[in-house]
Amino acid sequence: MSGLPSGVVTFLFSDIEGSTRLVKALRERYPRVLAEHRRLVRAAIADQCGHEVDTQGDAFFVAFAGAKQAVLCALEIQRSLAGHEWPAGTPVRVRIGIHTGNAVPAGRMYTGLAVHRAARICAAARGGQVLVSEATRTIIEDEEEQPGFTLIDVGERRLKDLDRPVHLFQLAAPGLDARTPPAAGQRAGGPAHDMLAAPGGAVPVPATPLVGREREAAAIEDLVVREGVRLVTLTGPGGVGKSRLAVEAAERLGPGFADGARFVELASVPAADLVAAAVAAGLGLTTSAGRLLADLQSFLRARRLLLVLDNFEHVAGAAPLLAELLGTAAGLVMLVTSRVMLRLRGEHEFTVPPLAVPPTGGGRDPADLQDFASVALFVERAHAAARGFDLDCSNAEAVAEICRRLDGLPLAIELAAARVRLLPPQALAARLGQRFALLTGGALDLPERQRTLRNTLDWSFDLLSVGEQALLARLGVFAGGSSLPAVEAVCGKAGDAGPDLDPAGPLMDTLGSLVDASLVRAETRGPEPRFALLETVRAYALERLRDGGEWQQTHDRHAAYFLALAEPTASELQGPGQLAWLDRLETEYGNVRAAMSWLVDTGQLWPAVRQFAVSWRFWLLHGHAAEFAHLGEQIVASSERLPPYPRAMALAGTGFMLIANGDQARAQALFEQSLPLSRPMRDKRGVALTATVLGVLGRLAALRGDYPRATELLDHGQALLREVDDHDFAGYERLEYLMTIALVDNILGQIRLSQGDHHGAARLFTDGLAAARRAQDQITTLVSLYDLAVSCQARGDLADAARHLKEGLTLAAEAGDETSAAYYLEALAAVARQQDDPQRAARLLAAAGSLLETSGSGWLLAYVPRVPHDDAVLAALRSRMGDPAFHKAQAWGRSAGSTRARKYALAKERPPRPVTRPHAAHGIQPPARRRN
Repeated sequence: MSGLPSGVVTFLFSDIEGSTRLVKALRERYPRVLAEHRRLVRAAIADQCGHEVDTQGDAFFVAFAGAKQAVLCALEIQRSLAGHEWPAGTPVRVRIGIHTGNAVPAGRMYTGLAVHRAARICAAARGGQVLVSEATRTIIEDEEEQPGFTLIDVGERRLKDLDRPVHLFQLAAPGLDARTPPAAGQRAGGPAHDMLAAPGGAVPVPATPLVGREREAAAIEDLVVREGVRLVTLTGPGGVGKSRLAVEAAERLGPGFADGARFVELASVPAADLVAAAVAAGLGLTTSAGRLLADLQSFLRARRLLLVLDNFEHVAGAAPLLAELLGTAAGLVMLVTSRVMLRLRGEHEFTVPPLAVPPTGGGRDPADLQDFASVALFVERAHAAARGFDLDCSNAEAVAEICRRLDGLPLAIELAAARVRLLPPQALAARLGQRFALLTGGALDLPERQRTLRNTLDWSFDLLSVGEQALLARLGVFAGGSSLPAVEAVCGKAGDAGPDLDPAGPLMDTLGSLVDASLVRAETRGPEPRFALLETVRAYALERLRDGGEWQQTHDRHAAYFLALAEPTASELQGPGQLAWLDRLETEYGNVRAAMSWLVDTGQLWPAVRQFAVSWRFWLLHGHAAEFAHLGEQIVASSERLPPYPRAMALAGTGFMLIANGDQARAQALFEQSLPLSRPMRDKRGVALTATVLGVLGRLAALRGDYPRATELLDHGQALLREVDDHDFAGYERLEYLMTIALVDNILGQIRLSQGDHHGAARLFTDGLAAARRAQDQITTLVSLYDLAVSCQARGDLADAARHLKEGLTLAAEAGDETSAAYYLEALAAVARQQDDPQRAARLLAAAGSLLETSGSGWLLAYVPRVPHDDAVLAALRSRMGDPAFHKAQAWGRSAGSTRARKYALAKERPPRPVTRPHAAHGIQPPARRRN
């Protein structure tokens, strides 16, 4: 026998991340680096009695008789490599995957699914990281002896060639890089901090292969990894392929960055001052305008990240923001696509050229023609459109002529190639030639290649039927794609100038024809398909819509459809239905924002205010408060034409968002303008709105320390609320009424608590929670539970404080509200301090800090006091525990991730000790005096 273990065997695979980049960077020094890497790895294998099965280049395949030995070997490898002094300070970062399964060696080798699975797990890791399968973890957990390391649950992941998702765990121990990149986009219904979940800013997966761009892709890769290069801008005209090259570069370069690559699409961002919010959303941060830059800087400061910003030209005014972020985060590298340079210091421009075209003159062999990238692209896309297509002597010259006439522009070539299903290349070339001969007037100030693209789009448009032309033009109103029901509702009906399209028949057929013509992209996201236009095609479609006389009607139908979509149904007003509503609006965020902008720009203010009123919770909870306030200010600027009630609503709604953004002075002014408008109204809507405004003004007064004025305003608000009952309202108005009761009760309770009236505060918080529960509303329930817990802590009732905090933590986690969950973890840490459990407190504080760093500052602190969490608290814990234990607890918390930290926080804590002088016990400050 070979001496290799058999039966239950644990396999370890490792390789160097970004080894090609290292070879290019180190050149003649790389062989010495590789030899040192091998020496360190082999020493660790020997220490843990591993069996080196195979070695190829920088990759190792090792077998172990014990699962624990494999993980300890991986730990030793990572520590040795991290502590080694490499040439020129270039780190060698290795990714490792471990899996346990049944295997029998054949000679000096293993085969089978267990080996394949271990190799795929390794490929899923990043440099410096060790990923372990559930099978390996289960064996280690069954051992009684403490292993000396921790395995963090990072969820399931689909791996290449494996039928089912694989449950993975990350190795965490002192000396390892414990950072876990966030999964931004999963605000609802999933963990937003677990490393392997797909982030909202994930690099898009291309639907088609990259053709003819290997030289450019390699050049961009070389430029980005060059020492000192932090900002690369891909420039060129529309349709030249900048975005596709950026995606390719991100796929290639991402593994070389410790925190990977993130992709932020800016085409649908309407203004430069909203770019920061778009970047934050792409990074998974839930933040507010007042904290936006600080949260971005905090997130990026300690990361090695490639950030791709696509379609920057129309928001070029945001270029100083990029400079500021690059100045803050030394490990940040940006790759930007734009039709123009950004004009920033340190910027490196890469001009994306068109694809190479054949020179004029016939007689070339068809196989030789495919050496030209433009022809290769045409053939590949034509074959996808018509399986029987081949480049041969009969059509080769026509294809070459098409590519020459289209100047090698990839988008134009793809549009032409999609037509071979209907027209052979000879006919395409003839019709294209006619089109270009006719289009000699107009737009002569455009660069030649941009005129070529316009001509190509005109030519493609002329080949469409009347119905197809109408549908393409109408599709231009959608921002960020559309569902089939939205297309049917918005595009199926005609205005005065266009045809009706029957949703049951012609519309579906017409939409399919546009997909076949490569003018519309069909995307699968969940159970329903979505349809989208490339930004260049969308701009063209909007021009055609304006020229065709359907501009106003189509935009009005779009706004009406998304206004109705934004309004929650009865089942979505409460409980779990809220999550489905929030998810729906996040999917249609671009369209909801576009609809709001249309209503405001065209002076349709009352529908805009209505959408403002019904959707504000979405904008707040999903981190879009900055954009919401921006739109609100636009409404307010024109609101004098509105009747009193909608104007008062617009002022109050904008004020709410400004508070969340930290602009309390401006919010105060708007609420003070709203009050005299709503106060004379004695109907139930006016009473509820007036009570809401009084409640917020009361909170603002309390934050200024003006408690008499705050109490006066809040008491007045409570008196108004007693004039009506929640049974007087229905639907959304009932929800708003109950939320107002909860809000006013909580603000009054915070004032009572700051004045030492613990029991009075508890009664108000309890009443507020009861109203929030009747509403089944997430926002006011989280506020009420947090406030109630703080009041329990203040009077020494730690068991009830923990109970309320655990309920709130669970609710926040179920809603995917990671920032609120982090503040609940902080509060549970304060309880642990009072219970004299410093290890638990240190762990929870570190976990909360890690979550806030990766998720942003969120919305909760606009409504509740924050428990002590600063350096003084940490110093007291360190003093109580001693440095080694404190640092170990902090390391555990930073590496725990949201799921594990939550499970730990929800576990039974140490029995509480009696506490006297509760404020002094853990430093709770009177909440109304604290400013956050």
